[in-house]
Amino acid sequence: MKLSIITSIILFFFINEGFSQTTDYPDIKKNGIYAEGYLIRHDFSSGFVSINYERVFGKKRNKNLRAGIYPDFQSTISFPLTFSWLTKPLSHHHFEYGVGAVIRIEHYVDPYGYNSKEWFYDLPALMIPLMYRYQKKSGLFFRGGINLFVSWPTLPSPSVSIGYKL
Repeated sequence: MKLSIITSIILFFFINEGFSQTTDYPDIKKNGIYAEGYLIRHDFSSGFVSINYERVFGKKRNKNLRAGIYPDFQSTISFPLTFSWLTKPLSHHHFEYGVGAVIRIEHYVDPYGYNSKEWFYDLPALMIPLMYRYQKKSGLFFRGGINLFVSWPTLPSPSVSIGYKL
């Protein structure tokens, strides 16, 4: 009885080791820049377009870290930061999902002149991107889907992106 249990455990570890081989995809480009257009205006910014940089990392190149700037060209600048995962690293068609936050910096000018210029910093929303992504190993890529901004009120915002993998 003990011999069969020990044999089963050893067999399990050999099988597990065979399926757990790491795969490295060195030909997938790590850096990307893209413009993302939001189809619904948010409550924390009047802008409609953000410019983003993303860095891909991990052995399977399926994790992304994104930092962007989202100005409204008046008094508010927002910075979206997200961490996301991609499915099927060797395919051209991906589902992208993640979590992040939006940091807002707002310049306020008091119309009465008491406090002439003030800067306000806050975290107006958490961000959950749910996207379809078409990308090859390098070159142009396309994203489309919904960014769910969890704030008051929670806002599902459709967006489309086009970018380039460097």
